[in-house]
Amino acid sequence: GAMLPRAGGPYVYLRAAYGPLPAFLFGWTEFLVIRAGSMATLAAAFALYFSQLVPAPGAIGPELWEATAAIGAMGFLAVVNALGTKLGGRVQVVGTALKVGALVTMIVLPFVLGQASVTRLSPVMPEAYNLDILKGMATAIVGVLWAYDGWINSASLAEEIRDPGRNIPRALILGMAVLIALYLTMTLVYHMVLSMPEVQAAATERGSPKVVAAEFCRRLLGQRGVVAISLVVMCSTFISINGNCLTGPRAYFAMARDGLFPHSLARVHPRFRTPANAILAQASWAILLTAAGTAMVLLRPAGSSAAKPKPLYDLLYEYVIFGGTVLYMLTITSVFVLRVRRPDLPRPYRTFGYPVTPMLYVIAALMLLTSMLVQSFWQSLVGLVIIGAGVPAYYFFRAELTRPVASAADLE
Repeated sequence: GAMLPRAGGPYVYLRAAYGPLPAFLFGWTEFLVIRAGSMATLAAAFALYFSQLVPAPGAIGPELWEATAAIGAMGFLAVVNALGTKLGGRVQVVGTALKVGALVTMIVLPFVLGQASVTRLSPVMPEAYNLDILKGMATAIVGVLWAYDGWINSASLAEEIRDPGRNIPRALILGMAVLIALYLTMTLVYHMVLSMPEVQAAATERGSPKVVAAEFCRRLLGQRGVVAISLVVMCSTFISINGNCLTGPRAYFAMARDGLFPHSLARVHPRFRTPANAILAQASWAILLTAAGTAMVLLRPAGSSAAKPKPLYDLLYEYVIFGGTVLYMLTITSVFVLRVRRPDLPRPYRTFGYPVTPMLYVIAALMLLTSMLVQSFWQSLVGLVIIGAGVPAYYFFRAELTRPVASAADLE
């Protein structure tokens, strides 16, 4: 982002290092599954907790009520970001401040109330090691990566950031440092309040708001704690949806500007100076996935004993985790490629610990990919097929579209 301060983030880096096709495949997957799936999943979590605080009216079933709340949240935030980058940014800043404040309160509260105990941390290590432990860790890493997904988002706004050579590295490093500190401390405090069996019981109670955080707050504050954590989760998921609305569309804007996506997505709103079409297109696709997933649930045969089907967006996101990891790994390897191919480019920030740091990421990604292939081969294969479907789409767009006129200076 410091070296190539243009809208689009990883799309820009992949294009510079590997050419337009790999870059297009990233944008294709980002639009079709990653961003839309993330938004729909976050909106579903928002709606679940919203429905706990505001139950569905008698004439509306819980699934339809939650879908309405999820669609409403995504639609509202898409409009907010289309009305101005500064407005969307303010929502993000205020929401992030509230989230951080809530997490700090949750970290401090057990000590104030005398509910934290180091004895609950035992056993620190399992009594015996076996392959099942390693498999469990590999599975857990996928969830952890999703929690940190978005670490690269600020780079997508490079064209709209003042002094990107200085501010993007600072935002990435300081932001991730604070996030890691908060998440690790919060996890430690969970285990100082809840024993391991209690954590396992809370985490495995599917389809219920009784997740670990809810049980943690119930232990501290009773039913008031459950209400409080519902508000915290709603705030957290709401600003995460906003972050996706704010940063994701910049990749499609860049692709359309390069003549690889529909021209309309490169248009800047004449009044609000935002890529409004790209923002609304992303939100519309996420809303469509939510509606389709809800329809799959509502149209189940009456009295069916089959398990409740997974929402479409959940399935798509599961399928694309493997391919998405491949694309992120390629993005990191572009650091090596550009050092060789473009040594002339100005580098306001040089990778800390190069070449060891990016190589560690690549090794970790390869280990994760190997684990996913072993444990979920068919899901990984389907994910690669979804990404591979972008190859004919690339040649179609390249043949049908000419390079549209769009100026970076037009963005707010």
